[in-house]
Amino acid sequence: MKNTCPVCNYDGLFEPPYDSQGYGSYEICPCCGFQFGYDDYPDTEQGIRNWKTKWIEGGSLWYSKTRIPTKDDE
Repeated sequence: MKNTCPVCNYDGLFEPPYDSQGYGSYEICPCCGFQFGYDDYPDTEQGIRNWKTKWIEGGSLWYSKTRIPTKDDE
């Protein structure tokens, strides 16, 4: 099972973004830069929508400087 970012749909997260109780993993998506459990506080759905809009308006650029996207990530 792939771990997919609900903001940008990147499917290479190291762990699920949220656990069974809805708590964020605190992982930062290397694609869009969203940190689960931090950037979505206090309203998860609104936080995801706001970040997605901001990320797209900014050109949907790859966030991570250390995790370089592979051909599969493009």
